Amino acid sequence: MEKGLKPKTVITYEGKDVSGDFAPILHGVTFKDFLDGRAGEIEINLSNREGFFGADWYPDIDDEMHILMGYEGGDMLDTGIFWVDEIGLSGGNSGDTCNIRALSLRSSGLNSAIQKKNHAGRPVADIVNEVAETLKCRARGDLSGTWSGMQNETGLRFLNRLACELGRICKVEGTDLIFYPIEQLGQIGQLEIKRGDVFNYDLKDVATGRISKCTVKWWDQKKKKHISGSYNTGIKGGGEVVRWEEVKDNAEAQKKAKDFITDRNKKGIEFSISMIGDVRLRAGVSVRMVGFGRFDGIYYISEATHIVNSSGYTTNVTLQKPQKND
Repeated sequence: MEKGLKPKTVITYEGKDVSGDFAPILHGVTFKDFLDGRAGEIEINLSNREGFFGADWYPDIDDEMHILMGYEGGDMLDTGIFWVDEIGLSGGNSGDTCNIRALSLRSSGLNSAIQKKNHAGRPVADIVNEVAETLKCRARGDLSGTWSGMQNETGLRFLNRLACELGRICKVEGTDLIFYPIEQLGQIGQLEIKRGDVFNYDLKDVATGRISKCTVKWWDQKKKKHISGSYNTGIKGGGEVVRWEEVKDNAEAQKKAKDFITDRNKKGIEFSISMIGDVRLRAGVSVRMVGFGRFDGIYYISEATHIVNSSGYTTNVTLQKPQKND
């Protein structure tokens, strides 16, 4: 943990380092990093007492922004490239302010028209790369296999659903769309967080939504026979579901059943914690919780929020521990 160090932010706006210009009027910077199919968010809150942001300094939608957060003389968190999505000006007895919100994907890509397309047994890599190109992103990670189904959403929503059906995560990281199996969560880059490191925490262990057994069925019109495959986790308090999906054999049906149940049960136990700012805590990183009794163990970060303001640097994270499927 970084203790006794002075928080620092470096703000680059449209290719120019504006950290010095913003320093006297900067109220705070917030960075939100999500694991599952959502664009990252940056918010900058500034004083507008001189009225600059209502005149020459007024930002434009899709202006490019890049921010580093961390400590002077220490490691810095590179948030990646963001594009302005929303500008807000407000005022009152406490003064005038400007709030700039930016996303890790351009608003033109997020707000694109719904695409309707039938994918029949196409390679996953071809589908994902095709959609990623329209979002001006690069796809990488586990793009193996084939997929059949109908696209009836905007690009990012579709890729998130596709990843879920394949038992994978689609993480937006800068201009990269990273796909990796849900089974990898809780296995990579373990950091240790002790009870004494945490300002406060909230823990939930909820049964609602858990699935114990899933069965995938299909009717093969050519062979005139039923195809079926099931996967049973034995999780306590879980329900059972039956899904009709196009599959070629019983083995594929069983895999689809497992992928579905793995996605539905990926939340499990959920921790929310607040602690001193730590640049290592990003969505997807695994941590080992120590000092919480029966809830000690390995969790993964599903959401991380880094905040630098007059109070210092804090990090709030949501930790999840998937239900075991085996």
